[in-house]
Formats: sequence, structure tokens, C-alpha cells
Amino acid sequence: MGKNKDRHLDISAKLIEMGQALMVEGNDDKDLNISQTGSFIILIGGLLLNEKDINTFGELCSMYSAKKILEAMESDIPKIAEYLSDKGSEESYDDMIKRINKIRKDNGHTPIG
Repeated sequence: MGKNKDRHLDISAKLIEMGQALMVEGNDDKDLNISQTGSFIILIGGLLLNEKDINTFGELCSMYSAKKILEAMESDIPKIAEYLSDKGSEESYDDMIKRINKIRKDNGHTPIG
């Protein structure tokens, strides 16, 4: 067994053990957040053993993070969210930065760059 695979197995076992302890604690305290966190840690412990699975999970987490950022932007600065959703593929990134800087300036913020 390779060094990396052995290390992955070791960490996987530790994560699963930690996750199980959190699930028990959460169930005992009737705290769903702690219990769910334990479930997530167990999931990651299992995913660690398969490179494709851990990469796919990482991509899903990135997409979820991007979604949450856009939702926050939409609630805080509706013009930016509206602009990003309507952005045409013909507009350059430089043009996009200029437009975002204008929106930031209009909202009393310091432009980027």
C-alpha cells in the first residue's frame, strides 16, 4: 500500500470517528446542527478514499459557495447581481470590472484596483 493511500485510510478513520462522536453528541443534546455536522464529517471521511469523489464533492461545495455569495450580493447590492446575471458573453472582464467599480462608487464604496 502506498504512503498516500495509507495516510488517507488513517485520516478517513479519524474523520469517521470524529463524525460519529458529533452525531452522538448532537442526538443526545437534541442539537440537529451538531448531528448534521457529524454526518458531513463522516461523508468527507468516506470520500477521502476516492480521488474522483473528493474532487466532485469539492466542486459541489464551490458551486454552493458561489450561489451563497451571489444570493448575498443580490440582497445587499441588487444592481451587481442583476448585472452579473445579464452579462453578455461579448463583454470583456475589464469592462465587467469597470462596471462593478462604477456600481461600487455609486454605492459609496472604494472601487477595486
